[in-house]
Amino acid sequence: MKNYLIAILVLFTFSATAQVPYFTIGPKAGASFSKFSADEDQIKEEMKSSLHFGAFARIGDKVYLQPELLFMNRKGDLSQTAVAGSTKSLHIKTLDIPVLLGGKLIDTDLFNVRVMAGPVASLALNKDINSENWDNTITGKDIRAANWGVQTGAGVDLQMFTLDLRYEFGISDYSKDEGLTLKNNMFTVSLGWKIL
Repeated sequence: MKNYLIAILVLFTFSATAQVPYFTIGPKAGASFSKFSADEDQIKEEMKSSLHFGAFARIGDKVYLQPELLFMNRKGDLSQTAVAGSTKSLHIKTLDIPVLLGGKLIDTDLFNVRVMAGPVASLALNKDINSENWDNTITGKDIRAANWGVQTGAGVDLQMFTLDLRYEFGISDYSKDEGLTLKNNMFTVSLGWKIL
């Protein structure tokens, strides 16, 4: 019975995607380089690297819509230039939902080159903040549950593989603390596999 249900699900998936021209879906993973920036001159920011993974869908050909669901690690270190040994390390795990509008600049049978841009919603799943020698200490409770950004970038498709390079501009203030403004900017590189 279980095999029949799987077969029906597979047939339904193929028949559904057959109704939508130029539809593809697949997993993706990559590296992220993020930095939390503060609005104070005496705070120094440091970029940190991490990994991400998730899935993407693409609808359209020359012009396309690409929604994604990604598990991200947003990291960054802050230090106060006037206070020796002061550090604040932030590690926020988020579920990101970018919705990108893109277009092909070069389109051949072997590969294509694309550009894309669009908004991204970030939902905080876990908030880990460690501070040392910092008077105004914020905790996970001071981090907003939802934040917004804008992504822009370029990509290359080589047969069933897709490579994206993007930069994300943080729009929302991650901090609910009036004494500290935190925005997250991020550079990502990811490799996807078109399974449909």
